Amino acid sequence: MTDNQVQPLAFTVADVLQRCAQQEDIILIDIRPADSFEAGYITGSIAICTEDNIAECLQELQLQAQPVILIANDNEAAYISQLQQNGYQVIGYLKNGFANWQMLNEPIDVLIAVEPDELAMDIKFDEKLVLIDVRSEEAYDTIHLNESANIPFSNLNDPGSMANFEEFQNIYIYGSNAYRGITACTLIKKQGIHNLRHLKGGWPAIESLPALFDIIKADTNKKPLENNN
Repeated sequence: MTDNQVQPLAFTVADVLQRCAQQEDIILIDIRPADSFEAGYITGSIAICTEDNIAECLQELQLQAQPVILIANDNEAAYISQLQQNGYQVIGYLKNGFANWQMLNEPIDVLIAVEPDELAMDIKFDEKLVLIDVRSEEAYDTIHLNESANIPFSNLNDPGSMANFEEFQNIYIYGSNAYRGITACTLIKKQGIHNLRHLKGGWPAIESLPALFDIIKADTNKKPLENNN
């Protein structure tokens, strides 16, 4: 901990609710195993999977200017240290983590996961399906799914990147690994878009099953999101 960092406090659920009501720019960062988020997470929080490269994810999120309350099952001290090392201002953590929040029946959300074969089937038959690839522009331009659109993970905090989503669309998200799509879904849900699914296994799952998907290589053939009005 550096000289300008305060000792994070242990918050009750009531403390967290009060702090968030008083200070709108507070963000809740939830660091737990990937399968935890399908069972539930605090509405409006940002999920980071313990299996992911946490430091890389934190740097790409670019949320260092906002105060953070940590949600975790355990290892709070280690995660607080990692957040601080990446420039985040951690003001506290929720005592007893998500289980405490859930026990008091406070608002929660869930993430829907789909298997690669489910996605392949939905692509064929769902006319409202929208594929969002949150890998980097460079990765997308090298190889991607036909008919997918690219919104790099690092751009997901920009409300403008969500401007062309429509309520009727069934949005499927995948990232560079099995976990980044989970974080991406929580970022998009935080901006009020909820009809989302994330692909289990992410891009590696698609690439491992070329017979199921229309995978194309391109240098500049990037499809922008279109407004379907």
